[in-house]
Amino acid sequence: MRPFRLRRRLGLWWGRVRRGQRRQRQDRQCHDLSQAREGSVVIVTCNHDIRMVERGLYCGISVRILRNQSDEPNLIIAVGDSRYALDRRIAARIKVRYL
Repeated sequence: MRPFRLRRRLGLWWGRVRRGQRRQRQDRQCHDLSQAREGSVVIVTCNHDIRMVERGLYCGISVRILRNQSDEPNLIIAVGDSRYALDRRIAARIKVRYL
């Protein structure tokens, strides 16, 4: 077996940055939708929930947070002309970044 294939199989090159590329840390840029501030506008960067994608909450769309209080189980968001009440567990799986 060639050495490069062996390294690849062992995972030594997984996640390495090549020359000329910058590694962007997602923990600095992306936040959970459940942590977004009330009244702010955010952009969805990652959403794997197919039900939310079917409702129009796909990657790259802007979302306005209408109500997000920590003592309530749901948060209310606006996507275009629609308003949705999301459970915090679903909102925690959706990654967003601020405008």
